[in-house]
Amino acid sequence: MRILRIVLPALLALSAMAFDSEKWLGERGDDSDMLRLRTAYDDCIKKVEAPAENVTFPLETYPGGAVKSRLRAKKAFMFVDTGFIWGEDIRVEQYKEDGKTVTAYLTADNCIVDRKSKSGWVAGNAYMNWDGNIIKGRGIYFSFDREFIKIFSETEIRTKALSLDARKVLSK
Repeated sequence: MRILRIVLPALLALSAMAFDSEKWLGERGDDSDMLRLRTAYDDCIKKVEAPAENVTFPLETYPGGAVKSRLRAKKAFMFVDTGFIWGEDIRVEQYKEDGKTVTAYLTADNCIVDRKSKSGWVAGNAYMNWDGNIIKGRGIYFSFDREFIKIFSETEIRTKALSLDARKVLSK
């Protein structure tokens, strides 16, 4: 499982064709934001009072005002003082610049999202579909800003077929 936590960010970055290996190497071992959010998740659960039901929160927008990412939840509570949103039975969607076309989504049992840092922690099960690539697991940290995801247990990754010419790879 440990190897999957290390390999997953590389797979996502390679798929985007904007892979910066130095940046990735620097970030892969930094769990400080995940630890911060995991602690915040535990604290928020204790403070949730009368959560709203069937809610939608925009998380970030494009410069033109279109929604870039959004959180939908069956139950949610917004902590105005910290910018945290706690939710159960959630769906986080990322959109193209038109604000309508979903490019990726994550569904989860539960989650805390920090609107300021554009990152989140899922304590329970989660499922992510990113351009047809499927990622599942428990204990997931994600960052929209850094375009980074890290899965800590029960990891499953299914990627679309890569179109590589083995003859070219082997001849080098």
